[in-house]
Amino acid sequence: FFFFRLPYYCTIYNSYPVSRMVPLPLLLNYFEQASKQLLSVADVEVVPSKLTLNWHRSRVVEAQLTALTVTLAEYDGRFDASVVQDVLRQIGVGDFNNVDECNEELRKTLVKAMEQTNEAAREAFARSVLFVEMSDSSNQRNLNTHADLDRSTLMEYCGLAITAMRLPEIQRFLFDGTRVREDIKCEVFSTPEERLLYIQRLLWKAVGWEPDTASDQMKQLMEGNSELMKDTEVMETVMKYMSSVTVAATNASMGSDMAENMSTDGTTRVVNVTYSEKVVTSDTIQSLSAPTSNSMNEHKNEQQSLEQRQQRDVAKMRQAIHDEFMSLSPDEQNKTLVKAKQAQDAFLQQVMNTPPGAERVILMKSIDFETQKLLIIHKMCATGE
Repeated sequence: FFFFRLPYYCTIYNSYPVSRMVPLPLLLNYFEQASKQLLSVADVEVVPSKLTLNWHRSRVVEAQLTALTVTLAEYDGRFDASVVQDVLRQIGVGDFNNVDECNEELRKTLVKAMEQTNEAAREAFARSVLFVEMSDSSNQRNLNTHADLDRSTLMEYCGLAITAMRLPEIQRFLFDGTRVREDIKCEVFSTPEERLLYIQRLLWKAVGWEPDTASDQMKQLMEGNSELMKDTEVMETVMKYMSSVTVAATNASMGSDMAENMSTDGTTRVVNVTYSEKVVTSDTIQSLSAPTSNSMNEHKNEQQSLEQRQQRDVAKMRQAIHDEFMSLSPDEQNKTLVKAKQAQDAFLQQVMNTPPGAERVILMKSIDFETQKLLIIHKMCATGE
C-alpha cells in the first residue's frame, strides 16, 4: 500500500552479509505483522492542529514500517529493509524474480496475503480519518466553498467512502447508531439515512470540502455539467461509490426487518435486487446533501418529493444519453446498438445465473459506467423513444 525507502534502515542490521533474494516466509510474516499493526492506526491520542489526509497516511506508513522492523528482527540483519521494500514493490507489479523459492502456487498465496494487507491498509486509513473526524468536531479548517470539484479530491472522497461502507463499525452505526468506539461520542440520529448523511459530511470535510458545496458539485457532475463527466475512470469510480452507498443504506434500512424475515431454519429472506436506470442518475446521490441544523425536519419533506426528483433526474440523464447517441454518425449508432444489445443479453444472463440476495447486490455493484449507459440506450431504442 505505502512503502518508502528510509535511509536509517540501512544500518539497523549489519552482522551478516545482506541478501538481495527475500525468502517467502519472511514476506508472509511481514504481511501478517502489518495487518496486526494496522489495527492500531485508529488509536489516536494527539491530533495536530492542522489536520490533513497526509497525517493519516503517515500513520499507515508508520504501522507498516514497524511491522517490517519486527519482521526483520527475527532474521538477525541478514535482510536489509530497503531491499525488502524493493521486493514488495516488485510483487505489487507481478515481479517475483527476487522471491526465493516461489513457485506458481506459492505466488498465489503471496499475492493473496498482499491483497489482504492492502485492504487492511485502506481500512486503517478510512478508520483513522472517520474516528478523528467524529471525535474532533472542533477542528478548524478552511473548507472549499467555491472552486470546481477537482479530479483528485473526488477520487479520494469516493475511495474513502467505498472503504468506509465496508467497515463493520460503520455498518453497525448505520443500522442502529451503535458507537463506532466506546470513547467516541458522535451526534445522535434517528434513521439510517441521517446517519449515512453524517458519515458523508465527515468525509467531505476530511478531504477539505464544505459538504453542501460538494453535494452541489456532485449533482452538476451527474447532470452532465462537468468536464469530469468525460473521464471514464472517474465516472466508474463515482458509480461504484453510489452503489456502495446505496447498498449500505439499503442493508441498514432492511436490518430492522431481518428478524421478522428470519425463517425457522435460521436463514434470512433477502429482498430481490433489480436493475434500474436510477443507478446512473443523480437521485442516488441526494444523500450527499448531508444534515444541516434544519435538515432533520427537512428530511421528511424531502422524502415526500423523492419520486418527483427521481423522475426529473432520470429524464435529465436519459436526455443526456439520448443527445450523445444522436450526435453519433449512423455507422457509429449501429455499432453502439449492437454493443447495447450484447450488453443487455449478457446482463440478463448474469441476473438469471445469480441468486437473489447478497450475490445479486454484488453483481449490481460491479456494473461499470459504460455498461450502464449501453443498457439505457438499449431500453430507449427498444421502446422507440
